Amino acid sequence: MKDRLNSIKNVALNKTWVSFLNDNHPYSLLHWSIGGVHEDTKDVWLLQDEMSFEAQEFPTIDEAIKWMEEHMDHISDVLG
Repeated sequence: MKDRLNSIKNVALNKTWVSFLNDNHPYSLLHWSIGGVHEDTKDVWLLQDEMSFEAQEFPTIDEAIKWMEEHMDHISDVLG
């Protein structure tokens, strides 16, 4: 499991996003920085469910990976 999470982290850092399966369900981890109407910036990592498009925000990739380690037991098919 640690190897898959390391692979996910490395691909995400290299490409700013990575897709993978958890229990055959597609997810993406992506870096999101935007400028809003008032040029506000947002610098977060999103863990997005690719079926419902619901997303969780994490201030760092390490926090996202830690959450995934605690809540996603069946990660497979890293689709970087």
